[in-house]
Amino acid sequence: MEALKDWLLAVLAVSLLAAIAQAVMPEGSVKAVGRFACGLLVFLAVARPVLGIDYTRLSSVIRSYAQQTQLTEAELTETKNSLTESIIAQETAAYIQDKTETLGLDCRAEVAWTWSEEGLPVPTRVTVTGTLTEGERSLLTDSLTQDLGLSPEQIVYADEEEP
Repeated sequence: MEALKDWLLAVLAVSLLAAIAQAVMPEGSVKAVGRFACGLLVFLAVARPVLGIDYTRLSSVIRSYAQQTQLTEAELTETKNSLTESIIAQETAAYIQDKTETLGLDCRAEVAWTWSEEGLPVPTRVTVTGTLTEGERSLLTDSLTQDLGLSPEQIVYADEEEP
């Protein structure tokens, strides 16, 4: 703020001196040259902040800011992906839970994910824990392969007693 105040005072002082100088100059070519010189001085006073910039330091500040922005962007992307994966895994597990309840089965499901080339989370494995008969497992497997696009090999069944 102090630098802005100093700059404004300098511009005002140079402008005032230029106006006084032009007022006392004799008419003719001397006044034309004086007007040019005064205009140049006022321009230099106005442009002084731009002319006095340390471009090396400015460049390093901009580079540092760009690097920090990239780091922050990477962190935010990682957080977003993690949250997206977590939400989709929970929602899919809840969907499977609802499906099992609709089918009259007593079990719970956990979903593992990977990211597709399109940047979307894709289920890679579903672990269904509960005591189910072969018929119930077959019914649930058919339902999950149709609804989630999983292959039967991606659906793993575990009994309650197993860790």
